[in-house]
Amino acid sequence: MLHTFFFSPSDTTRKYAKAMTEAFGEESQLIDLTHGPCEFECEPVAGDTALLLAPVYAGRIPTMAADLFRQIDGHGMKAIVAVVYGNRDYDDALLELADIAKEDSFEVVAAGAFIAQHCIFPKVANGRPDASDMAIAIDFIKRAKESDKLDISTIKGKRPYKKPGAIPLRPQTDDDECRSCGICARECPTGAIDPVSLTTDKEKCITCCRCIAVCGTHARKFKGVMYATAGKIFCAQNSKRREPELFF
Repeated sequence: MLHTFFFSPSDTTRKYAKAMTEAFGEESQLIDLTHGPCEFECEPVAGDTALLLAPVYAGRIPTMAADLFRQIDGHGMKAIVAVVYGNRDYDDALLELADIAKEDSFEVVAAGAFIAQHCIFPKVANGRPDASDMAIAIDFIKRAKESDKLDISTIKGKRPYKKPGAIPLRPQTDDDECRSCGICARECPTGAIDPVSLTTDKEKCITCCRCIAVCGTHARKFKGVMYATAGKIFCAQNSKRREPELFF
């Protein structure tokens, strides 16, 4: 059986999780860790396989996601690990996730870094994952299913991992477009949005863009001169298409 654990505030990692799980071709369950620990339909046991997927934030696994992955007992199962990033770089994130899996008593057999539309600057990798990305992801999971133990030292990345960079940008509410439905506050993984005023607590916000992904009126967004300026620079530096990188 395949147990797919994923953290996906902006829903792009979820797309890869679903596609890979379906392509694995066995009984499976999707375990969404975006809002914290959740109950399993079936408890993982020795002999099963796990698929762990996480987005990349500034070259690392988000702290919240890393903490959740560390709570999983691997039971000696095989593990396939994958990260999803917005076309800049995944830096040490894939190595970090593989290390976490090893710490959890998994045997890592394959690792992959995949690309999706950037959640803060959506002009970068716009529309990804596309058909080509999905075809590579499906081939990856089929190969991983038959793969033996991976030498983690072959995964791109360094230890100690890079220090996570501070992200000064935070989504804001456009009052003219907001219907005060409160879905952004209910869906925020860190509880950073006040349910009444819909203002964002800058200390709690991890800029995961969950509020933007779930807002039906597009009232949650990035605004301001700093965002516009940073966007121009980021797009200029990271618009060249990057392709998935796979390790077996």
